[in-house]
Amino acid sequence: MPAPTSPPAAPQPQTLGRLDPPDVEAVHALIEAVTAADGTPPLSEHVLLHLPRGGDRKGRNVLVREHGEVLAYAHLDVTDAVEGSSAELAVAPHARGRGLGRALVEQLLAQSPDGRLRLWAHGDAPAAAALAGGLDFRRSRVLLQMRRPLEDDLPPVTLPAGVTLRTFEPGRDEQSWLTLNNLAFADHPDQGGWTLDDVEVRMAEPWFDPAGFFLAERDGALVGSHWTKVHGGHGGDEPHEHPDGAGEDHDHHDHPPIGEVYVVAVHPAEQGRGLGPALTLAGLHSLRERGLTSVLLYVDESNTAAVRVYERLGFTRHAVDVMYSRG
Repeated sequence: MPAPTSPPAAPQPQTLGRLDPPDVEAVHALIEAVTAADGTPPLSEHVLLHLPRGGDRKGRNVLVREHGEVLAYAHLDVTDAVEGSSAELAVAPHARGRGLGRALVEQLLAQSPDGRLRLWAHGDAPAAAALAGGLDFRRSRVLLQMRRPLEDDLPPVTLPAGVTLRTFEPGRDEQSWLTLNNLAFADHPDQGGWTLDDVEVRMAEPWFDPAGFFLAERDGALVGSHWTKVHGGHGGDEPHEHPDGAGEDHDHHDHPPIGEVYVVAVHPAEQGRGLGPALTLAGLHSLRERGLTSVLLYVDESNTAAVRVYERLGFTRHAVDVMYSRG
């Protein structure tokens, strides 16, 4: 009787800097497969926007290959010395159950400079919670996606006294908006600390439209903004999730075009005067005038004041992303 054979060893993760074009294509195919299976993209906008260039300059890319196929991928950001490293990962649907997710996380922990790691789970799947719990990660942050129909009545836009509204002018407003954004989100883990490159890479996306980017001024100084975007459609309405810029519509959401309250920034000196809700409404009116019938936004569940503002504006909870932390 022949001796039983052991199952083949799982392939080991490989850590790289920037990816070459064949690996970019392979990771893109993996993202598409995971999104189709799970109903939500496994990676954030930041990672997807930089993927065509092989990834962001300071990031690390971890791949698991077998017979030339990329079965799993993780992106690691080790630049935040305060909060610690953060990562996102994806495992091909047909390769799940083989321990590849655990192998990726162990590799990510080994690559973390101080042993701390934050993992994003987009969609709050039970399998992600089980993986995180099995490796002693704790649930540490919840990001809500909220939505609102635009066919319902919208309140009028009432700006604070002395504030005027105009739209963004490329070539003129990048630096002043960046300064405002970094002041408004000085303590925010994702939105704060942007660079000019972060702005320009988004402006190069097909969805960018300065007519949907509103700036509020007082005495000629920038005091607030609302940057809107449109997911889906064609031309200027390409979805941001499409990372390769090839001109095809790779929207990862099964729905007609939908607007987004992308970034609402208010100068600290103007907070509490109603400028934030007014800017939000200005963007909502604009999106409806463009023919959109619904709009989404993202907000931290712990930011109860903002959640209440959005609920008063007709938004309700639609989906959840969860961060798990260790160390």
